Amino acid sequence: MATIVVPPVTPSPAEDADALLKAFQGWGTDEQAVIGVLAHRDATQRKQIRLTYEENYNENLIQRLQSELSGDLERAMYHWVLDPVERQAVMVNTATKCIHEDYAVIVEIACTNSSSELLAVKRTYHVLYKCSLEEDVAARTTGNLRSLLLALVSTYRYDGDEVNDALAKSEAKILHETVTNGDTDHGELIRIVGTRSRAQLNATFSWFRDERGTSITKALQHGADPTGYSHVLRTALRCISDANKYFVKVLRNAMHKSGTNEDSLTRVIVLHAEKDLKGIKDAFQKRASVALEKAIGNDTSGDYKSFLMALLGSGI
Repeated sequence: MATIVVPPVTPSPAEDADALLKAFQGWGTDEQAVIGVLAHRDATQRKQIRLTYEENYNENLIQRLQSELSGDLERAMYHWVLDPVERQAVMVNTATKCIHEDYAVIVEIACTNSSSELLAVKRTYHVLYKCSLEEDVAARTTGNLRSLLLALVSTYRYDGDEVNDALAKSEAKILHETVTNGDTDHGELIRIVGTRSRAQLNATFSWFRDERGTSITKALQHGADPTGYSHVLRTALRCISDANKYFVKVLRNAMHKSGTNEDSLTRVIVLHAEKDLKGIKDAFQKRASVALEKAIGNDTSGDYKSFLMALLGSGI
């Protein structure tokens, strides 16, 4: 479930566009007024505001926001105002330019979207960047890492709940042999992870755990891996196995004592506020014994904090 709060009766796109223009005028930007409008409009409403703003004032709203805002708020607002599919295409394109550091973005978009949603992201990517996501991933990776990421972004998984238990048992054996024997050829493992449905994979992971007494992620080698493949594989497995649990871990790591990772914090909140953030919030409360709003409130400040709180549904 989504967390953003949209009033039952909202101003017209023209009125919202006018309110934003007024927020930009004067001696300084009224960031709270901007948040008050854009954080409480759904994707369709935000698109109408963008179109109306450009038509009425002959300037691009996103570019104006980028010039008026700064820092973490500007980056978060920029992504928020984009159409949801475009937002993901932009984020994943940025990640392809620094895959070894930003691989989690690619994995999350590939593994948490439905097959049709992922296809929509790839189509938008093609329109925006005049090449395919697969092209950019392939050009910037090698070996098992390339094979795994290409499998994840190229897949069109069955989205249903039906499971073949015999297949799950046999493929759990394949995973075990690959992981425990230290094989360098992970072709079969990548085939399984990159093609099977989430339900089928979770059945396979369950067989692996029951037979081997440990989870597949814990069984994977944690030794030095200069290619980053093992980290990407574990991330994909966690994301597929339990997305809410995975995102709780991302959020907790983003609010680590050593400092806040605003990029990760923004990514999770902005990407999921209109989709399934309620489930992530509930899982966070259960896991961390503190409300996500309180944790973020203690770790952020200013207008950036206000914006994230609004997306989390903390009032209008």
